[in-house]
Order: sequence, then C-alpha cells, then structure tokens
Amino acid sequence: MSPDMSLPDASEHFLRFYYYGGSIYCALKEFDKAHFFFEQAVVCPASVVSKIALESYKKLLIVSLLITGKTPQIPKYVSQGIVRHLRGLSQPYHDLASVFVGNDPTQMERVIRQHEDTFRREQNLGLVKQCIPAFFKKNIRRLTNTFVTLSLADVTNRANLNSIRDAESYVLEMIAARDIYATINEKDGMVSFHDNPVAYNSQTTLEEVDSEIRKCMFLDEKIQRMDQEISLNPQYLQKVAGSQEDKEATSLRS
Repeated sequence: MSPDMSLPDASEHFLRFYYYGGSIYCALKEFDKAHFFFEQAVVCPASVVSKIALESYKKLLIVSLLITGKTPQIPKYVSQGIVRHLRGLSQPYHDLASVFVGNDPTQMERVIRQHEDTFRREQNLGLVKQCIPAFFKKNIRRLTNTFVTLSLADVTNRANLNSIRDAESYVLEMIAARDIYATINEKDGMVSFHDNPVAYNSQTTLEEVDSEIRKCMFLDEKIQRMDQEISLNPQYLQKVAGSQEDKEATSLRS
C-alpha cells in the first residue's frame, strides 16, 4: 500500500500495523484475530477517512461475514460521518453482505461476478471467494437450530447445495472443525444434530479458567507497574506541568 499523505507519520504507522497484521492473519485463516486487527484500524479516531482505514473496513466486512455471517457492528463512539463515508465507499462489499445473509447461492455468485474486477483490483477476490463455502456452512448451521435429524437429501435441498456428496462433505468438514456437533449414519444417509458434548464442570475446564484468571491478574499488575513508571517519568511530569501552565495562562488571559 502506498503512503497515505492525509495521515501524520505516527497515525499511519499505527494503522499500517493493524492493517498488515490483519492481512497476515487472513493468510493464516485466523479470522477472529484478523477481525480484531482490522477493527482497530477502522475505529482509530480520525476526522477524515484514510485510505488505510477504508481498505481495513472492506476486509473487515468480508472477515465478519466469514466468522459471524453478518456485517460488523461499528462502535457508537466512532464518528457517524466517518461510518457513512466508509459505507459509501464500500458499496460492492455491502452488496455482497446483503446477499450473504439470504439463502440463494445464485445471488451470491451474481454479485461476485458483478464486482469481480473491483474485488480483484483491491486484492480481495481470494477473500471474497471464501464467502462461498462459508455461505453454505451458514445455511447448514441454521438447520441445527431447527432440526434434530435430517436426511442428507434434505440438507442438500434446504442448504441449496448442488449434490448429496457436497452436503456430506460440508457436514463432515464442519464436524471436524467442531463448527457443529453431528453424526452421519452412512447406512440410511441420515444426519443427527447434537448439543455441544463438552461438560464445562470438568477438572480440565476449571484448570483452564484458573489459568486465564492468573494471566489477567498478571497483566493487571503489569499495567499498574507501567502506569506508576510513566507517572514518575521526568519527561512525562515536565509535559504535564507545561500543559497545566498553558491552561492557567489561557484562563488568566480570558
């Protein structure tokens, strides 16, 4: 990405760190982490929309579809003017999101073909194409909320898949990834959906929770030490004192 002349150097370095970090996590298919990184670049305080924030927003839209099936919720503290500009400059991606939440794969294919040149030029076509299998998985995931048992033929029809073989392949892949909990009876071609079998009262779970609590306590102590070190730093104290003198001088003049 070329330098963004609308940004101070420090801001540009901050945004680039999160943009490139998110791109790396996308390449690794660690989309939860990619979502976090792109979001940081989007919500960074700004008075105008930078190129880096815009490109991060476009990728954030796609990644959000991949992991949640929905467009991202931009925090309310972000300027609504900034949000409107981001949305207005990302219409092809919102078109994609609009059809993704539906149930018709032909509409998905139509939108991707319609905006293919844009997606390719902005180097997002590979990421966009990953929305196609994610779309079918989303449809299968919905079935688990309604049905306990379905035939593979029913899964094929209800998820708008091309064949029973595709349905079986998707279900097996989702089971392996623990995206859904299900079993397939190969004899009669029936799929049984189950609740999460993990018991959260096991000793292993308690140990994991205890470990996470200890990590949080360690980080809290580290933040407090850093805060104390900063508050005693001569340069920080000098800057605070200078800011206070400027305020007092301004109030006296007024």
